Order: sequence, then structure tokens, then C-alpha cells
Amino acid sequence: MKEEKSNKTRHVIFRLTPKEYANLEAKRSRTTCRKLSEFLRLLIFNRPVTVIERNGSQDQMIGELSELREELNRLGNNFNQATKRLNAVNQISEFRNWIASYEAEKTFMFSVLDMIKSQTDKLADRWLQ
Repeated sequence: MKEEKSNKTRHVIFRLTPKEYANLEAKRSRTTCRKLSEFLRLLIFNRPVTVIERNGSQDQMIGELSELREELNRLGNNFNQATKRLNAVNQISEFRNWIASYEAEKTFMFSVLDMIKSQTDKLADRWLQ
């Protein structure tokens, strides 16, 4: 059988100062509740409220790792484009020009990879403390 759906037809209205509202919203934002009304119902009826705990160093590490991943994706795309150009070369002069630009890209890529390794090492050292 279907459960009877209870409609919420009653309104409860009260006023808060901007500071009180900001405090209430700050508490709600640290929970899994998406709406303020949901948060207030849980509090009023003494139901459990799931609080999200954030680890600042972990958030920073995840942000830095995301940036490193994006940079690696860019490097991979550049390398794939260079490989496609090599396969498409028909004339020797084009090949010589490509080799010169490839060497410059390779040097840049290895410098970026060294930077990524350095950043990863720093993150690992910080995380393992």
C-alpha cells in the first residue's frame, strides 16, 4: 500500500538579526542539509544532524594535486600533437623544423615534470608529518 504523503501546510515565521542569520547559515553549511528548513526541522525534532568535518591541509593538498593533474593533461596533449605532426611530415625541411620545435617542447616538458615531482615530494612530506 502507498504511504500517505503528509503535506506541510503550516508556516512558522520568526525574525533574526543579520548576525544571527549568518550564524545559523554558517552552522547549516557545515552539515549535509541543503536547505535551511531541513536543518531546522532536524534540530527542532531532535533528529541527528550529519556534520561535515573539513581538513584544511587535505583540502589544500587536493587542490594542488588537481592543478598538477591538469598540467600533466596539458603536457600529454602537447606531446600527442607533436607526435601527430611527426607522423604527418612529408618533406625533409618540415621534419627539420619539427625537430627544432620538438627539442624546445621537450626541454619545457621536462622542466615542468621536475616541478611536478618537487611539488609532489613537498606534499608527501607535509602529509606524512
